[in-house]
Amino acid sequence: MLNLLLPPKLLPIGQTVPDFRLLDQQGGLVSLSDFNHKRGVVLLFFASDWLQADLALLRDYKEAYAALGQAGIEVLALSSINWENLFHLARRLELPFPVLFDQCCWQATFYHAAWVNKFVTGRAVYALDNQQRVLWARTKASPNDLLAVFNS
Repeated sequence: MLNLLLPPKLLPIGQTVPDFRLLDQQGGLVSLSDFNHKRGVVLLFFASDWLQADLALLRDYKEAYAALGQAGIEVLALSSINWENLFHLARRLELPFPVLFDQCCWQATFYHAAWVNKFVTGRAVYALDNQQRVLWARTKASPNDLLAVFNS
């Protein structure tokens, strides 16, 4: 029964991922390809607007956002919680990066970051290069881990 709560193996290093277009916390549409001019993108998948581990993940990347930006890295956070909750979460935490509404866990399912039979976004962190290839994937990763990935 426990395996229903754990995400399967994450995407392999080197896999190219397809573009997506999702609603952000401001009501605009954001595509992964919008950031192909950057050195890379970090995708943060998170489950809720109240779990301490999710809030800590978002706060860690908020604090490191300037350093990541100086390194040419954009951060995108994705969750299947409803858009209104995402809007309030982004405002409450004053998140400087896009928080994207992954309706029906479509992206979380593709990235193997969905829990409970694909109805809830799980926790995962991906580093993608500017050609949308997976450089690194973990269920937990600090911003410093990601900076090291992009600097190696």
